[in-house]
Amino acid sequence: MSYDMSMYAYFKERTSHLPRTNRTLSFYGKELTLGETLAEIDGFAARLSEVGVGKGDNVIICLGNIPDAVIAFYAVNKVGAIANLVHPLVTAERLVSIARSMHSKAAVLFDEFYGGYDGWERLGIKTFIASAADYLPRLYRPFYRLAVARRTAPARGCEGFVAAAKRGKSLKEGTPVQIGGEDIAIYMHSGGTTGEPKSVELSNRAFNALAHNLLALIGGKPVDDRDAMLMVLPLFHTFGLGVCMHTTLCAGGKAVLMPKFGGRAACRLCLRAGVTYICGVPNMYGKMLDSGAFGKALMRRLKYCYCGGDRLSSGIKEKFARLAEGAGSEARLYEGYGLTEAGICCVNMRGRERAGSIGMPVEGAVFEAFGEDGAPVQRGMTGELCVSTDMAMTRYFDDPEGTAKAMFSHGGRTWVRTGDIGRLDEDGFVYFVDRKKRMIKISGHNVFPQEIENVVSKAKGVKRCCAVADVYDGKAAVKLFVQKEEGETDADVEGAVRGAIAAKLLKYNMPRRIIFVQKLPLTQIGKVDYRKLEENR
Repeated sequence: MSYDMSMYAYFKERTSHLPRTNRTLSFYGKELTLGETLAEIDGFAARLSEVGVGKGDNVIICLGNIPDAVIAFYAVNKVGAIANLVHPLVTAERLVSIARSMHSKAAVLFDEFYGGYDGWERLGIKTFIASAADYLPRLYRPFYRLAVARRTAPARGCEGFVAAAKRGKSLKEGTPVQIGGEDIAIYMHSGGTTGEPKSVELSNRAFNALAHNLLALIGGKPVDDRDAMLMVLPLFHTFGLGVCMHTTLCAGGKAVLMPKFGGRAACRLCLRAGVTYICGVPNMYGKMLDSGAFGKALMRRLKYCYCGGDRLSSGIKEKFARLAEGAGSEARLYEGYGLTEAGICCVNMRGRERAGSIGMPVEGAVFEAFGEDGAPVQRGMTGELCVSTDMAMTRYFDDPEGTAKAMFSHGGRTWVRTGDIGRLDEDGFVYFVDRKKRMIKISGHNVFPQEIENVVSKAKGVKRCCAVADVYDGKAAVKLFVQKEEGETDADVEGAVRGAIAAKLLKYNMPRRIIFVQKLPLTQIGKVDYRKLEENR
């Protein structure tokens, strides 16, 4: 199937053979059928057109995982506008700055947070207000509205999302907008492959290709609405938008929306909603497994579980496998790799995995490790991982210099620099070593904090750890932060840590200082925030 169409058109075409009564979105007991979902999308798209939003305009979508977010995204895409996906917990200053600098034409904002957006009304942007109550079961809506009433400020001059979609349904269908695969569909805000904040321009082609390529992860087996994906990863994240939403819906599956994650709550929701697929980050799986609610009934329903966004510890993977074996389930937790600039491009899968590897490239992706001379290194040697793929970004928004640094041509292909150090083995399996910017030079040797963390995380008494660059007696060194297991002493854990490093790594990896902490800081998607720890030099 061609990718040369809008994401909306691709979703509609891929599901054209399915009954319109198939379930598409599930939200705490309320389920929208395929027909209802398309009707809501078409209604809101018509309303967007009526207020002057058209091809090339950008519309901010600043929502958590509620049905409004999915509907708004495809509606924006249908009219040819660009979905500007913003974290719903963004500060008012940052949100206003994005709207001004990127000349946003409209916005869909969350009712609970709208009152905190100081200065928003002065922008004069057409604003639609969405609520978690919009698509909740009728019984729950009054309780939700009562619970949030004190936190919800009046949204003056704004239009309710459901009311806008309803109004749009009464409008006549306009002339269809001609949208191609190379037209920009999304602005997604990223740390950039160099670590600097960037706004990434992603085309319809990139995400349609991603949906096609990832269907191979389930062996090409048919999917229907008896299959459900837990959609807890956010839309402003490639994993959430590309896998949990677009791939799932285009395959004919059901997306089970969860706006706020909790380990026990996620397990219960998965069981109630009949979840068969989970995509998440390591911290999420860790909390679900530690909750005590990841029982046999849930495990037996699961077919495939994938993990990305950070390195998966052997402890989490082994605990998952033990539970699966005890339940008689074939499900296993497979590690994958991706980035905002190039989609989900590498993954382990059933019958094709290797210990320590992040997997083999998916269909449509090619990996190489490049040296500092700009040429690929030999297999088995480390270099910067680069990927050539049809899922790649078009460019960074308003940043030709940043785009030129992140993308280059070699051997007749366009490559995206990942900013990660890694290697490929003779069979094509890819191995991640560390972020390029985290590499520490000590006495002329390259030291990779991730390698230290991999060893230390297996030492007795260590729950979580993070290695960062340090300066000791005026020289580069390693500092290690450790979160202990309960009941362990500092002395015992330090001895176990130093012993493990001495046995597995070169002396340059030995930390000059080990600092024990009650808790390590995490990013918004659950990674250990090493940047915050680096600030405490």
